[in-house]
Amino acid sequence: MPLAAGLPMILDLVRHASNDRDAFLDGIVDPPQLPRVPQSLLETYQSQHWERVISSPRLRALHTAMALAAPRGLEVEPEEEWAELDFGDWDGQSLQDLPEQALAAFHADPHANPPPNGESWGHFERRIARALDRLFDDDEPLDTVVISHGGPLRMVLSQVCGLPMSLCWSLRIDHGTRLRVWLERNSEGRIWGELLELQQPIP
Repeated sequence: MPLAAGLPMILDLVRHASNDRDAFLDGIVDPPQLPRVPQSLLETYQSQHWERVISSPRLRALHTAMALAAPRGLEVEPEEEWAELDFGDWDGQSLQDLPEQALAAFHADPHANPPPNGESWGHFERRIARALDRLFDDDEPLDTVVISHGGPLRMVLSQVCGLPMSLCWSLRIDHGTRLRVWLERNSEGRIWGELLELQQPIP
């Protein structure tokens, strides 16, 4: 049965602030955020008129989301679908310790070369699709920001803008980067959209 098309919406997605673990492949591991979210990140987005804040349940995302929600008097809504990919045996490991050829194969074809004992790429695709679809549950979608991770942000670009993952991997999505996308859902339930902005954080 066809789904209701739903009103178009503009969605912001922000990668969480740094927790000084750029040298590690963190997926479901949950190291805490640094004691304070950088003030420069908060100042960069203080003029954004968000009415809803959704977050990955991982601490590094939740702490960033709470810091952005508090000045607006908003509660953070954790959603498991926005978590980073489960990297299995690689999760939480130093990038230097990972097998270089296997990691390159994963980036070249994540369907055929998933992380050992990790989440399949198909499952990752489906849960991000579910998360996007849920945004259209409200008759009039609110101005929403999602605080998540590099993987989900790239997956959104791939799914709604039709970009190949090889291109999405090459995009620099640093900590604090904001993507703004235009989203629509047609009568068949397909979500599509456009990338409106890519804002890098102030160093």
